[in-house]
Amino acid sequence: MDRVHVFLIAIVFFIVAINFFMLFFRLKKEGHHKTDRKAPGEAEASKWRAKEIQRRLDREQEDAVRRVELRNKTLELYEQVRKNAENEENSEL
Repeated sequence: MDRVHVFLIAIVFFIVAINFFMLFFRLKKEGHHKTDRKAPGEAEASKWRAKEIQRRLDREQEDAVRRVELRNKTLELYEQVRKNAENEENSEL
């Protein structure tokens, strides 16, 4: 029975050791990424941020204009329905 325990412990240790080495080599491989690009300078980065902010503001403004137009159309339709209902009531009397 003692040989079986020793054999099981040896197998578990072997599996743990293999997992440790695989994890170690994977982390080592992923840790050293070489990049060919250089980080943008502060001036370029601020220009890029300013352009992105301007694009966002333009999109938001276009969306706001569209929402106002749709709201005005909706209010016009409500007014037309109200007038039609009023005319129908007047014609029934």
